[in-house]
Amino acid sequence: MLLWIAIITYSLSGSVAVHAILKRIEVNNWYLYTPAIIGLSAHSAALLSEMYFEGMLSFSLLNALSICVWMIIAVVVVSSSSKPLQNLFPFFMPFGAVLLLIGLFTPQPLLLKSYSSGMVIHIFLALLAYSVMVIATVQALLVSFQNRRLHNHQLKNRLSELLPPLQTMERLLFEWVLVGFLLLTLAILTGALYVENFFAQHLLHKTVLTIVSWGFFLYVLVAHYFLGVRGTRASRLIYVGFSFLIVAFVGSKFVLEYLLQ
Repeated sequence: MLLWIAIITYSLSGSVAVHAILKRIEVNNWYLYTPAIIGLSAHSAALLSEMYFEGMLSFSLLNALSICVWMIIAVVVVSSSSKPLQNLFPFFMPFGAVLLLIGLFTPQPLLLKSYSSGMVIHIFLALLAYSVMVIATVQALLVSFQNRRLHNHQLKNRLSELLPPLQTMERLLFEWVLVGFLLLTLAILTGALYVENFFAQHLLHKTVLTIVSWGFFLYVLVAHYFLGVRGTRASRLIYVGFSFLIVAFVGSKFVLEYLLQ
């Protein structure tokens, strides 16, 4: 029931944002934020009931994806109070609702385990890093869209009219990448401290892919702040780094839980 409330309210908030784009009108913040906050509250309660049982936690793939959905929407809602991020609602609200809906009808293994506080911190940082990098990647897609429209002199369309100026969008993009990079760095460091046996836990390939992704994001930041790389070129590098990260996160857990069981 709680997840259904989250799905409905996320969908409602996304519908309001999409309607504003289609009708070329300014979005009503009351209709945008109220269902999003209700959804986050219901989603929080659902996560607690599904993940915690008699002192043990379940970080299955579907539960981890559900946490990422919660984190993405929470970060966007909180950050949009001080930054022009309403343009992200049409993407993340419907996507979050669809992902939760898929999770409701997809069987998942019961992976209850007792975690140390250090491991919980590591997992939390890793999931938050993934979530922020999802936001950065969508921001990169929007920046690429604006760049193409600008170069082709096609600025008269519904989405372009509602997006902040390109300079603002690029500034937000690299802020997201920087925050995600710092969180990913902390996740890697805490993993090195608290993960005891990479080979026994089938984590070696995941670690290698994560470090490769970390290297790409480091290169993006260095290239931008010291060499002036921006626009489409920076966005493509972000896509590559995110691809490695998503394979490390989703791919490895999917193989372990559903193929190798």
